[in-house]
Amino acid sequence: MTMRSPKMVYAQSSDIRSRTYLEYRRDMKKKGIAELEFLSYLEGLLKERRGDGGLEVSKHGGDAMLWFARSGGNVTQDPDYLALLSTGERFLYEFQIAETGGLRYFDFNVSKVGRKPRGAAERDRRPHADREFFYVVKDESRYAFFTPEWIMRNGEYGFVSAWRSWAYRVPGDVFLSQFVDGGERLRDVIQSVDNKNGLLEFQHDFLESESRKLSKRLQQVVDDETLFRIVPRTLEGFYQVCYLLDKLGKEPDAPGVWMVYLLTFFRDDMRSIDFARFMYALDFLYFKCADIRRNETQVLRQAILDASDYVRAHAKDDGSLSTDPRESPLEETRRLIFVVNLLEDIRQDAAVSFGMELPLVVKIFETIPNAELTANYVREALRG
Repeated sequence: MTMRSPKMVYAQSSDIRSRTYLEYRRDMKKKGIAELEFLSYLEGLLKERRGDGGLEVSKHGGDAMLWFARSGGNVTQDPDYLALLSTGERFLYEFQIAETGGLRYFDFNVSKVGRKPRGAAERDRRPHADREFFYVVKDESRYAFFTPEWIMRNGEYGFVSAWRSWAYRVPGDVFLSQFVDGGERLRDVIQSVDNKNGLLEFQHDFLESESRKLSKRLQQVVDDETLFRIVPRTLEGFYQVCYLLDKLGKEPDAPGVWMVYLLTFFRDDMRSIDFARFMYALDFLYFKCADIRRNETQVLRQAILDASDYVRAHAKDDGSLSTDPRESPLEETRRLIFVVNLLEDIRQDAAVSFGMELPLVVKIFETIPNAELTANYVREALRG
């Protein structure tokens, strides 16, 4: 369960319209996973490097609190981390990660490397003095720090077709000569990133399965001349209405009212398939709400806490997440990871956007009691 691209490619806010909102959030989460997993590792390196045991590192920029946005508008050119020294001095860090060191060039966005004085040519930029680049090469478990000035001095100003923009392109041999071995600790962080990216991709197949089931039922209306009846007073019927509206790009006039009604369907003994469908409908309605009323806040907060408890209560010693011995534990695990994927998005957005009293997500998939063990379980089950 590793990413196949030679470089880790993150979503841009400009192409959100080319994907569904869930696909957009999944792609943005890859960036969030890496940045949150590497935060404490970077902090440890900087404490040693600067000899400052009181140094603290936090996320920074437009996505400091959220790894996604309702419109994609929080994606900025700001650096990824802020380091606050015990003296009060502040320093910024850009984070970049490559799957492999076997590249001819390593590219850097020109605006992240330097600013353009008014009236100057695009390539005549001045290097930023308030930041550094923290770079990791995954397959070699090595890291390095680069100043913008070093990148400008050693890079070639050239066009990058994949980005459709200009960049400073540092030759691979020059670039890689600056790296040092990160040791076992870095390998552990890289493995954690791979594990969570694997879980992210694994859970997304639940939607494909649901789409096939609903498509088959709709086809039977024509092929077998059967009726397709939706009863919105049941969880399944309510979910089907939300699913179809989502696919049509439509939404209810009062999503908050619908959301409160949906929350009455939650049961702590519900089947995993019902729980996953419940969470899909909740996610659909929640992100259609421009604001949350007081009564909606109370029931939503409790539902988030109850849903988190549901996941934790069904974590098994082998890493699987299952509720019923008659069901496939692998498929139940997929459903509950799907739940966690949506649940943490809602929880974070509710806390940040609406000030709801909920704990902020420190690391993605932290609701799973042992994400590493669950990732290992999924890997082994897929192999078998």
